[in-house]
Amino acid sequence: MSKFLKTTVLALAASAAIGGSAQAAQLFSLNYMTVSAAQPNKPPKLEFFLKDGEYVLGKGAAQRSVKIRVVAKTQNVGRIQYYRVISKNADKQIAKQGGFNAKEMDVTFNHKVSHEELKPLISLGRQVCENSGVRHKVHKDLIKKGLKYKMVVRAIRWNPGAEDYGSGASSTDVQVICNPEKFRVKDVKLSVKYHGSASKCPVKVTVTAKFKTTGPSGKKIKFMYVRGDGEHQTIETKTYGSLGDAVWHKSYTINKSVNRKYMLSLFTSPIATQWVPVKVNCDRAPGGIQHGLPAPTNQ
Repeated sequence: MSKFLKTTVLALAASAAIGGSAQAAQLFSLNYMTVSAAQPNKPPKLEFFLKDGEYVLGKGAAQRSVKIRVVAKTQNVGRIQYYRVISKNADKQIAKQGGFNAKEMDVTFNHKVSHEELKPLISLGRQVCENSGVRHKVHKDLIKKGLKYKMVVRAIRWNPGAEDYGSGASSTDVQVICNPEKFRVKDVKLSVKYHGSASKCPVKVTVTAKFKTTGPSGKKIKFMYVRGDGEHQTIETKTYGSLGDAVWHKSYTINKSVNRKYMLSLFTSPIATQWVPVKVNCDRAPGGIQHGLPAPTNQ
């Protein structure tokens, strides 16, 4: 997670009338208020595809979380009552918490960015693609400080009565991707691992498939897992992480001698693995000596 983008703001003071008179209450103020929004590892994004010569927004935008922190402190006898956070993009409140009654407050929470917040940036994102000069190729850029948030903290002094509000703004970037590469599996490898000796039963064996894809995470990969005698299974797994890799494995406990082989092939691609052997010989000791035969002698 990158460092917080910090904005420090001065509090606003207000007076309250007592018993309907115009007498001004003694004012107090928030000593300071700091608000920040941290850049996520993978910023919220807008994807545009070229269709009939025009850039159109892809279906759905990845919802990413932004970490928001609100820090405030009062002077004198003032007490913080609540805070609220407003998305300026969506013009709506996205968080509120009250019941503090404290001189200091330090709150951090994760906010999941909605499509509604990204909507005002669609026109600007399309313009980024049109001005990139790159057609039919992947182009990535950032809308700096595209998502904007306003934080408001309310403090109060009950006697003689006064309210004080501190407010500030923070922001985070939005990624624009033009002509994103369509999801596909680039490579897959199948391997076998023996947990212990392959000649001492029972033998534990793990068959592992490792996939390399164009990403992103959360994409399904459907494949057929085939045994040498024709038996097969249809299996699904999902990509994970920033590179969009995927790993699948199947474990066996083998109690008798076997000589098998396995491979897998994808449903949406001609990519397939080579056959990998699984050989277990429970009747043969290390060094090729068969169990049950007399031990060799020097005579």
